[in-house]
Amino acid sequence: MKKKFVGALALASTLALAACSNNSAENVATTKYGNVTKDEFVTAMKDSVGEQTLQRLVLTKVLEGSIEDAKALKTAADEEVAKLVAQYGGEPGLLAALQQSGITSVDAYRQTLYLNKLMTEAVKKAANFSEEDIKAYYDAWEPQITVQHILIAAKSDASDEEKAAAKTKAEELIQQLKDGADFAELAKANSADTGTAAKGGQIGPFKRSDMVTEFSTAAYDLKNVGDITETPVQTQFGYHIIKLVSKEEKKPFDEMKEQMEKEMLDAKLKDSAYLHQTMVDLVKAADVKITDESLQNALKNFLKAADSETTTTAAK
Repeated sequence: MKKKFVGALALASTLALAACSNNSAENVATTKYGNVTKDEFVTAMKDSVGEQTLQRLVLTKVLEGSIEDAKALKTAADEEVAKLVAQYGGEPGLLAALQQSGITSVDAYRQTLYLNKLMTEAVKKAANFSEEDIKAYYDAWEPQITVQHILIAAKSDASDEEKAAAKTKAEELIQQLKDGADFAELAKANSADTGTAAKGGQIGPFKRSDMVTEFSTAAYDLKNVGDITETPVQTQFGYHIIKLVSKEEKKPFDEMKEQMEKEMLDAKLKDSAYLHQTMVDLVKAADVKITDESLQNALKNFLKAADSETTTTAAK
């Protein structure tokens, strides 16, 4: 979705189109074999990125008309870019950083940031979370936790003997921990998880859904910081020993309401079908008409893409 409507390349192309449309008889390039006129250039640009560019421009206009504080959002985007310019020691420094991500100009980034803010506000308005919605989310919400773990590898296709040996080793390490051994040192020396072993086996913070079920269940069953699983935890990767390092506090609802609403909004923004449909509903309500014959398909393809995403989501 964002690639369709927030592309920096398309934005840069829009600026070029606007600059070239004033006098189509002039040349943008000359050669001894012939010239490239502005009219030829604009036509080529319309053929290559015109549809995407028009979609972005239409969407921006519709969102600006639908959101009361659009001017404040534009100011916020300008201020964020100004801070980045200062942080990078000027526009050339910021541009160099942006170009590494494929963004062709500081203004393209500014417009993209502004459009993203408009879209976020539109989704928030469409979702219209009630107090009951937020409270239900809070009631089901679990704090993130951080753990240390030691993995003794034994994949699901390992032989019974290999699995038994891995489990025995894990049990021996648990006993060493009970006898006072340092968890981090044992992890560094024994864990097959090379991504965490050097850090003493530390993982997190993470949510229950971030890990395989067996691991998450065992980790969340640990009640107090410092608790260690009494027996090895088997997953598709082998046998784990898990120690609870920290757990976020679940504060009273009034103190967490803003965070809960933000998490709910983030989930909506990550749902590409919901995001696209929200934009489509606003465009339909705006009675958009395309007057340029060469760009007639821009609106149709936008609406068609929404129908396609909705169908795909329903099929899942």
